[in-house]
Amino acid sequence: MESVCRRDELALDAVIRIYGGQVNALCKRICGDELEASGVVSEVFWELWRNASQFQSHRGSLRSYLLTMARSRSLDLYRAVSSQNRKQHKFLEAAMERKPDFSSNDSPEERPINEESSREVHSALSQLPQLQRQALCLAFFDGLSHREVSQKLNMPLGSVKTHIRSGLLKLRRLLASLRESQETS
Repeated sequence: MESVCRRDELALDAVIRIYGGQVNALCKRICGDELEASGVVSEVFWELWRNASQFQSHRGSLRSYLLTMARSRSLDLYRAVSSQNRKQHKFLEAAMERKPDFSSNDSPEERPINEESSREVHSALSQLPQLQRQALCLAFFDGLSHREVSQKLNMPLGSVKTHIRSGLLKLRRLLASLRESQETS
């Protein structure tokens, strides 16, 4: 670590060779996505390079220091992504109910509007590619987590997340286009 503090790149390479696999394994286990994990691993070692003097050997080993940083950064990312996904999906979850809930407090005037919104979403869904539609339906109609969708479709978690995100973006464009065409008619 003294060499890393002196900006010796070979010393940093040695640290990465020794601990990189362990840091990566921990990040993948927490993030659940290889691409996200590799970003966290890079961040951990970049932070070590920038702030090498903050490591204090009397407080613990370098391995513990790196794994603690990796755990903390991975959890931060996991929470941020989870929060972002909840916000992105809030609209879709509300609009994509299979059956309108007539037992709710909707007034008779609101029911046709809710039914029309539901039809619009289903129409837009039918225009999505099959994998995007399947992933969205499993996640929103069936309430499965991304991991559960991954298992159900026998597809890597990262691919499921990509299909859901791409599907949501395309669905948003389709619904906006549909509403624009209705306004001009």
